[in-house]
Amino acid sequence: MTAVFRLPDLGEGLTESEIVAWKVSEGDSVALNQVIAEVETAKAVIDLPSPYAGVIRRLHASEGETVEVGAPLVEYDLEDAAEAAADPEPAEPADAPPAPSADVPPAPSAEPAEPEPSEPSEERVAMLVGSVRMDGARRPTRRPRTFAQTPFVRAERSPARAFPPVRQLAKQRGIDLAAVTPTGEGGVVTRADLDRAAAHPAPPTSHRERLSGLRRETAKAMTASALSVPHAACFLQVDVTETLRLARDLAAEGGASPTLLSLASRAIVLAARRTPGVNARFDADAGEIEFHDRVNLGIAVATDRGLVVASVDDAERLDAIALAGAIAERAAAARDGSIGLAALTSSTLTVSNVGVFGVDGGIPILTPGQSAIVALGAVRRTPWEHDGDIALRDVMTITVSFDHRVIDGREASAFLVDVGEMLERPGLALARG
Repeated sequence: MTAVFRLPDLGEGLTESEIVAWKVSEGDSVALNQVIAEVETAKAVIDLPSPYAGVIRRLHASEGETVEVGAPLVEYDLEDAAEAAADPEPAEPADAPPAPSADVPPAPSAEPAEPEPSEPSEERVAMLVGSVRMDGARRPTRRPRTFAQTPFVRAERSPARAFPPVRQLAKQRGIDLAAVTPTGEGGVVTRADLDRAAAHPAPPTSHRERLSGLRRETAKAMTASALSVPHAACFLQVDVTETLRLARDLAAEGGASPTLLSLASRAIVLAARRTPGVNARFDADAGEIEFHDRVNLGIAVATDRGLVVASVDDAERLDAIALAGAIAERAAAARDGSIGLAALTSSTLTVSNVGVFGVDGGIPILTPGQSAIVALGAVRRTPWEHDGDIALRDVMTITVSFDHRVIDGREASAFLVDVGEMLERPGLALARG
């Protein structure tokens, strides 16, 4: 008999998933819980295990296609009808045999007919994706597959020939010599060839890339956030020389040590206690502001698939050294795709370390459902007033974007100044707690 596996809800009420890669093909034999596909939700890439053991009869979607939850995904030929699980769909009935002619009596049976096997129960059995059934079912082996090998042939490209003055002129004009048709003797590119190329530049080319599940969801969320939330922002330049010295001193002692990001995150968590509006959510339906008792600190992580916010839950309970370890662990899991959905959806206040990209700062867009996001810029060695004189100091720009329905400029500024003071004089964190 056949059974149809429909795309399940992979968590957090997600309504669709994109097929990243099939691990099986039509005609393959698969075992129970064997990974049959990689699917990408709006939050992560997930291995999808098979809920049946049998032969793949049909794949209902192609790689790159987005499938709605509940839509048919894989159709199986089951070797044992008893293995049909959550939502079996019976196979098409075979053509009935022709009725015997009235003139010809039916042939006697050599053996008494055996009773027909009873049909499987129609009761629906709830099955979780990836659950293990301990029924001793035989694990079919996958049929060997062969692939035709196509030798790789590198296209030969002869270097363009030109005299040094012409090469220099091409460099100044931004012209690729290899794209210029030479007219000089022996295939040499001349100045006149460059003039013709400059007068008739090649038309611009472009290409398109389909939005992946994560980038598509990010685009929707950021558009909704920008259109529905009244954003405002404050900036502050902070002398972080003493904080960096503290990090170096702790690292010199050996063992685990904090980073500038973890020290800044610790300051942000402490400042959020004194300005609770930055760790809150505006509930438009209820007309209320929800203040969170815990700080689940979201760390913006750039991955190959797009930007994700990985949460370090209960960050207020961690010191700067523990925060450094937790941030590194969450970032690594986000980049390799092993992070769980819960860690991608539980943050209440976000930090974006844009300084790692070499920029001085920016105005980040709020993560949906949050009232504030802090951006940390690059540290610059800058002439700065210090102890009544001018000295070279390590200076960083900090930005806070906030939901103006929850907090106003005074509260946002107080929060930002609080963070800045602790980074300028890290001993304040010890004194204030």
